[in-house]
Amino acid sequence: MLTKAQPISRKKFLRVSAFSITGTMLSSFSAVLEPENENSITIGLCGAWENSPLAKQAGCSYIEEGVAKLVMPSQPDSAFNQQFDKLSSQPLPIQCVNLFLPGEMHAVGDHADHEAIVNYSAVAFGRIEKVGANILVFGSGGARKIPDGFDRVEAKEQFISLCKTLSPMAAKHHITLAVEQLNRGETNFINTLQEAGEIVDAVNHPHLKMICDIYHALRENDPASELVRLNERIVHCHLAEREDRTPPGTRGDDFTPYLRALKKINYKGKISLECRWKNLEAELPVAVNVLKEQWLKI
Repeated sequence: MLTKAQPISRKKFLRVSAFSITGTMLSSFSAVLEPENENSITIGLCGAWENSPLAKQAGCSYIEEGVAKLVMPSQPDSAFNQQFDKLSSQPLPIQCVNLFLPGEMHAVGDHADHEAIVNYSAVAFGRIEKVGANILVFGSGGARKIPDGFDRVEAKEQFISLCKTLSPMAAKHHITLAVEQLNRGETNFINTLQEAGEIVDAVNHPHLKMICDIYHALRENDPASELVRLNERIVHCHLAEREDRTPPGTRGDDFTPYLRALKKINYKGKISLECRWKNLEAELPVAVNVLKEQWLKI
């Protein structure tokens, strides 16, 4: 039975309104503080920072950009500062960087030049910190390629020595170096997850870890079980389809064995789409949705 509403005094109205507004504000604030759904996944785009608006619209949370293009270690501060001013207006943060060393800057072999790499890195690390990124993928297949005839054991020792020098430098700038395994079509050194893990263990520094590049793992037939074994060493992931490095949803590759392994180790890091795009605007939303769907169905 409906009853006639009773009039409310001005004092009571103000008190009730204030409570309602406060409750709304607290509710909104709680939503901001509420942690991400434990079943969620953080997806980013490996690519040009200028694609940030498009990536955000497609559902990405961050950009992963190349060192040379982003922070220009070989250029003066004035050039970087001009670039930095443009970055601040982009809708997505740049949280990771890749393509660390140029191919002509040799990390191993008779012509290895660690001094040049250290000098280059000192500039790069400072600028990367300013940009706000904290993961630096150490792929650099050209720089770490072992020259024909050079002793592989010595090359590995050279690379480990370099990483031992770079790791504390990176730490000072709150950056974690992440060694990336690359398939044999791209380089002849550190081709498997196991080999990347061996570098991490030999260096034994909290700011030297590894990434799992699922595309390269597929190319090398690296089993998903390796992710479980390597567990705490993994801080980042890349992903693309196996055949032509196409984005998820192109050929229909099933990534769930690797995604299931990541869930098993309670992986909370990011997954960057590092793909060969034909039409980024059309393909990126599909790739994001396919990856999310595969993650959620596990």
